Amino acid sequence: MRRREFLAAGAGMFRAERPWLRRCRVFADTLLTVGLDRSGSKQTPAWAGVVDTRDWSVPLGNVPAAPGIREGDRAVGGANLYHDSVTLRVFLALSDVTGETKYRRAANEYMGWFLDACQSPANGLLAWGEHLYYSFERDAVAVERKNHELLEWTAPWDLLWAVNEKAVRGAIDGLRYHHFEDKPGSLYNRHAWWEIAEFQKRRGGQPWIKHSGAYAHAFAFLYSKTHEQKWLEWARGDGAIYWERRDEKTDLTLSCIDDPRPGSKLASGGQALLGYWLRKAGALAPEEKEFGTRGRALVKAWEKYSYDPARAGWRTAANLDGSPSGQQLAAPWQFAYGESELLPYGRVAAYLAQIDRDPLMLDAAKRVARAAAGTQVPARASIEGLGMALNLMLDLHGLEPKGGWLKEAERYAGMTVERYWGGSEEKGLFVRMPGDAYYESKTGAGFLLAGLLRLDAAQQGKRLAGDWTL
Repeated sequence: MRRREFLAAGAGMFRAERPWLRRCRVFADTLLTVGLDRSGSKQTPAWAGVVDTRDWSVPLGNVPAAPGIREGDRAVGGANLYHDSVTLRVFLALSDVTGETKYRRAANEYMGWFLDACQSPANGLLAWGEHLYYSFERDAVAVERKNHELLEWTAPWDLLWAVNEKAVRGAIDGLRYHHFEDKPGSLYNRHAWWEIAEFQKRRGGQPWIKHSGAYAHAFAFLYSKTHEQKWLEWARGDGAIYWERRDEKTDLTLSCIDDPRPGSKLASGGQALLGYWLRKAGALAPEEKEFGTRGRALVKAWEKYSYDPARAGWRTAANLDGSPSGQQLAAPWQFAYGESELLPYGRVAAYLAQIDRDPLMLDAAKRVARAAAGTQVPARASIEGLGMALNLMLDLHGLEPKGGWLKEAERYAGMTVERYWGGSEEKGLFVRMPGDAYYESKTGAGFLLAGLLRLDAAQQGKRLAGDWTL
């Protein structure tokens, strides 16, 4: 049978193919068939944020939010490329694995269009993240959302840079408009105006700790590409904001500066995210040793003072002097905005275990994985959480190939396909929760896809190339 006839065989080919790779291909083919922007007066290569798997339509509105998801953070009837950041990596890798160029072409066309259509002409910021999105019906950015804000997932600067260096430079330069002053290390607002080039005012900014890490990493990325000293200075400045406010005896730091709520004065899992992004900034600028030193110290401090060995769990917060703040333990499984960060923390620990060959961090990652495996997965567990668990098991498999982690990964993979697959063997997408009708990119399907593709490679005795961290 010639190649074209073989590909046309459809379902028969899919049944013979490796199951996790097959699932990724069916997802990708379905999204490219039913999930492109075909509304309004313009047709674009953007991927829909929501698809109804009952009729394979892209609804323009009136889709109820999943439990725990804030209505103003969604992209119903449009696209938010940040929500697709991990899925984009999967599409690029899928072309490498299968030899089918259509997946890479679709990803590059989406990114190229996005950088052209969704970049603010005023300040360079992109219409993505926590609030902004592009509306298919209006053929324009939903500017009434107003605020630019990065998510807790690492922005795909490297992928976008490969498509349009100038646009990415402008987008990262625009992050300065989150700050109160035009200088490295000034305090900032987690929100910035998308339509105007204006620095923020000192009121209600809530400069959460995680954002300082995301900004520092972005500026370090731009420094790694341009070697312009000013970007390294911005990375240093933003990366030092919370470090300089830590308790020097414990290396614990608060969660949010100038926020009146009591919880903001406590250390939280956001400290581990800051440490992670500083460590990644250190990988981008290896001559800047303090990024790595401080990143490791912040993550290790969180592990030391949050973990309660007597109860074999992690507290949700700690006083900066290291004493417990309440007795609540973090649950492995998250359901909604603002809940448990335990599985992402496990992946941070696994990253440090790999890049620094740190046995203490390896032990922490293994304990998080065991806590998740030892807890029944609730019926309403987030798809992002299951994707995190699947990837954590694969992170650990890479560190301990004979540790039994591959079997755990296979268990999670089977569970996610059984519970979250909407459609048939030949056409389908991952839905938000068991029994649901909607695929929604915001809920983290990309992490599931990444885990399935990584699992396929691991079963072949290989490792999937690329950055598969948070």
